[in-house]
Amino acid sequence: MFSHQSLPARVISQILLLIAVGVLVLPLGMILFVSVQGEGPVNYLRVLEGTPFVRFFVNSAIVSVSTVVLVTLTATMAAFATSVLRPRGAGIAQLLLIAGLALPAIALVVPLFYAVQSLGLLNTYWAVIIPLAAISLPFGVLVASNYIRSLPVEVYEAAKVDGATDWQYFWRVLLPMCRPILAVVVIFTFLSAWNEYLLPLIFIQNTDMQVLTQVPTYFQSQRLVDTPKIFAANVLISLPVVVLYIALQRTFQRGLSAGAIK
Repeated sequence: MFSHQSLPARVISQILLLIAVGVLVLPLGMILFVSVQGEGPVNYLRVLEGTPFVRFFVNSAIVSVSTVVLVTLTATMAAFATSVLRPRGAGIAQLLLIAGLALPAIALVVPLFYAVQSLGLLNTYWAVIIPLAAISLPFGVLVASNYIRSLPVEVYEAAKVDGATDWQYFWRVLLPMCRPILAVVVIFTFLSAWNEYLLPLIFIQNTDMQVLTQVPTYFQSQRLVDTPKIFAANVLISLPVVVLYIALQRTFQRGLSAGAIK
């Protein structure tokens, strides 16, 4: 990367890179440092024992995994339709998806609440899964469409010559080819669903069905804020996302390098 640059340019590039890394790593280091203040590593044990952590973990897993499955399948099917089949109105659909990305999620909370209430889904997992999937879907469709358009059209034509239906091509040919972009959609969707705080708080009043993002509130009140335990809870909450990224890291990087995000 730096082989064709002059020495001053390489030095400046490396300094800027170190600064960028420092900006990202410093907050993480501070979180880890503060999380072991006071009682030390015992803070993590207090979080696990003093809150319904395991129950909330299960709830978060149900919501996040369901949202990922729903978004991944729907986004890939929609991307296949708009990028390969190209029915009438595909261009309008793309514009609507871009408009969906432009809308802030907070602006959708009130209409989503009335929609969920009218469907009788309040205090159910679906009250959070469906809105989260709807919010994440535009991004998933756009990046999947961009990736599918980069695939050779001859593959689709060859499958049709061999007698494959569109449905067979989608499941047997396209999906295996889309593994890199599926990793991108999975990670971003899971990250969004796992870290969601507002929608579960509003749509689920049943304490037993709350999610992990509510755990830090157990250590704050009007008179007391236990910052080390709040930071320890945040570290524990972030671990599944880190594990998922490590598991899908190579596939995720291939998805990005193949033009998932430009």
